[in-house]
Amino acid sequence: MIILLLLLACTAETTPRDASLPRIRAGAPVAGVAEAPIDFPMGAPLGGYTNRCLYLGNAANVDGRESDYTLAFGPSAGIQTRAMAKALWLENGDQHLVILKADVIYSFDGLVEAVEDALHQATGEDLDGRVTLTTSHTHNAPANFSDQVPFYLGGDKYNEEVFQRFAASLTAVALDAYTHREPAKLGVGIARDWDPDDQIYSDRRGENNDLVVWPDGDPATGKDPHLWVMRVDDLDGAPMGLFFNFGIHGIMLDADNPLVSVDSTGHIEMAVEDAFDAPVVVAHWQGAGGDASPRGRGEHGHRFAKMEGLGELAVGPIIDLWTQTPTAAEPITLETVTRAIPQDLETIRVTRDGTVDWRYATDGGPPDEILYEPDGSLRSPFDEFAAPVGAVFCGESGPLGNIGTLQSRVPPYDSCVEPDTLEEILENLFDIQRLTFPLPSTLRANTTAARLGPLPIRDADGQQVHDDLLIGFFPGETAAMYAEQYRRRSKAELGYDYAMVVGYAQDHEGYLLIPEDWMTGGYEASINLWGPLQGEHLLEQNLIMADAHLNTDVLEPQDPNDEWQPTVYEDRPLPVFSPDRSATAGQLVDTVPEGLFVPLDGVTPQPQPDDEIVRFTGLAQLVWEGGDPSVDLPIVTLEVQGDGGEWSAVTTPSGRPLTDARPDILLTHTPQDGRHFWWAGWQAVGWSDARQDLPAGTYRLHVEGQRLNGDEDRWPWRSEGYSLTSAPFTVVPAEITLVVGEDEIRASLVGPSWGYRLIDIDGSSQGDNPLASPTLTWEFEDGTTMTDVGDRDRGSGTSVFDGPIPEGVVRGVVEDGLGNSATLVP
Repeated sequence: MIILLLLLACTAETTPRDASLPRIRAGAPVAGVAEAPIDFPMGAPLGGYTNRCLYLGNAANVDGRESDYTLAFGPSAGIQTRAMAKALWLENGDQHLVILKADVIYSFDGLVEAVEDALHQATGEDLDGRVTLTTSHTHNAPANFSDQVPFYLGGDKYNEEVFQRFAASLTAVALDAYTHREPAKLGVGIARDWDPDDQIYSDRRGENNDLVVWPDGDPATGKDPHLWVMRVDDLDGAPMGLFFNFGIHGIMLDADNPLVSVDSTGHIEMAVEDAFDAPVVVAHWQGAGGDASPRGRGEHGHRFAKMEGLGELAVGPIIDLWTQTPTAAEPITLETVTRAIPQDLETIRVTRDGTVDWRYATDGGPPDEILYEPDGSLRSPFDEFAAPVGAVFCGESGPLGNIGTLQSRVPPYDSCVEPDTLEEILENLFDIQRLTFPLPSTLRANTTAARLGPLPIRDADGQQVHDDLLIGFFPGETAAMYAEQYRRRSKAELGYDYAMVVGYAQDHEGYLLIPEDWMTGGYEASINLWGPLQGEHLLEQNLIMADAHLNTDVLEPQDPNDEWQPTVYEDRPLPVFSPDRSATAGQLVDTVPEGLFVPLDGVTPQPQPDDEIVRFTGLAQLVWEGGDPSVDLPIVTLEVQGDGGEWSAVTTPSGRPLTDARPDILLTHTPQDGRHFWWAGWQAVGWSDARQDLPAGTYRLHVEGQRLNGDEDRWPWRSEGYSLTSAPFTVVPAEITLVVGEDEIRASLVGPSWGYRLIDIDGSSQGDNPLASPTLTWEFEDGTTMTDVGDRDRGSGTSVFDGPIPEGVVRGVVEDGLGNSATLVP
């Protein structure tokens, strides 16, 4: 055993180290940040829920429509919030690191490679292995940009046009950040137990509640409790970017949702953005989200409103940590390494720095069905996982039921299904001619490690230190124990006291668990291909490459012997079809077409807004004919009329135009016989901490779109712009609802039955909401007055005044300080 481990240690590192190699040089930090919507075509299928597949549930398939961008999934039908791309470009005069974040379900190594190549061509910079992509894991954005066949079941068959449009969006936002680089001050903040009451996120994995892995550790009964913030300021201290990291799933919307949405993480980002009075790029880098679900408060009514409420609950702790995070412009070193790690039954192994030798049996013999040694440790070899092409659904039966195909009949192996047994299903569902197993994309997984520093760090104990930061980018859904293991092993084996785990990055392999956690079974263990050792095998290889490249003062070549090359994917042709010319695109309609899709129950669509829109209960609607969704994804902006009659975009507290990129304005598309009808709706609610303070005034909806004017039969399509506006409408104050009891008077702003916007964190979008600054003024017969201040009652969503009504009162006036009022006459 000792000889074997020594041989492994000797052969693990093949990178040459000779005196001719350049040395890593420290330099002052330079940073660029940028953000932009992703150019996804409407109709592209949303990823994350298998039961959106037409043959496995057909959830969210609105009116049976079809799309040129789908095969086995229903098309997307609108936008709640646009999928966004965010970029941070770091350099120090010596090396570069590009960190991209996108609102999609998972990353894809082929996409990362394409963007890296495009950026190198555009800039001439050496970016080999230095471009990273982490994703929000929203289950409500297009997913057919990935050519990993196992995940077609979660997001439909790969589409080359969707891929190219996504890659172009990521390249453009990265180049924007590159163009706007400037000297910067950097710092890192860490908080622990920052959400003690599980208001923001909570553990969702109960199978491991009694599991103890580390002698000094408690049972794994909870979520990863860490919040990280990277603060990027200019040299004057003005904020440029705020990048935060913790683990949370993107599942606040269910499989029946047909609208693109940034889901939980994106709504937190927008709340943090609105904490600033100027645009600051804010991005969430996913952490240990594999076993963490979003929470929020349940009384918010519509699930869109609940996502807004989640942002309001999270913004305070994040901004508090950002405020406490120190920054500095002192020179730092910066180095990044990326490898495509081989993984198969023979290659995968975990040694834990020589303390174990865990591997799979490859002799084909029957399993002994003994999973643990007498001392409780895991037994090796793991002969129950005799799966030469991998296996899925271990620990929990999949969508096809419990059809386990391995020899082992002991849990969690008894439900494992070898993917080649699903060959006919996959080929028929996704029109694939012939699959080869093991699937090529499953034999390698990309992972990245980056070191930068020393940086000023506010640690989890509140102390300020200067130290290096290690960031591990992992290709899947990292769980809480996985992140803890990376932090522990990084410190013990590499000497890093500060190691951040960024999941859903670079590639995708499903859930990443340490072996002890995987063995407890459950849903998370069922969604990976290479069994209990895959997760820590990738973690261990990340540490090995970090030690070889980052723990030296030498700039080693990324891959001098071509050992760690990523999967090469087959070139795919662009889809060939002819978009509808839509000759009437860009015109308002007088009559709403029958069957127009509106995503709000109980709302009758209108072609134009009413002349008056009441705060909270009013909905401004607009219907128009637009272009084919291949070329048209209209941008709808709320505009306000100034005192001089001029129109300008309404802006959020951070100075961004209020468009359908945010939760304020909903957008849908309805195809009918070659014509394309678009609907926009805006509920008259303010934003951020001024939701009830929407200024009265005259508003309108302004639309900018595109219509086809070429004859191409594949993307990119030639198009021309159109613009139109709604009729102006006036926003007027709301009437406060009063309920008079014997001993109290309750006042509230009542949201409509279809209400989708958060009105108050302690209220409901479709029910009662307390007043901002409630007062009740009694007017007496003798002309005197008496004013009472109401109390907020979170339990009922109302403001409460003491009763009964005093003697001699002529009337009472309830006001909220924002123009909303009600009169009570005894």
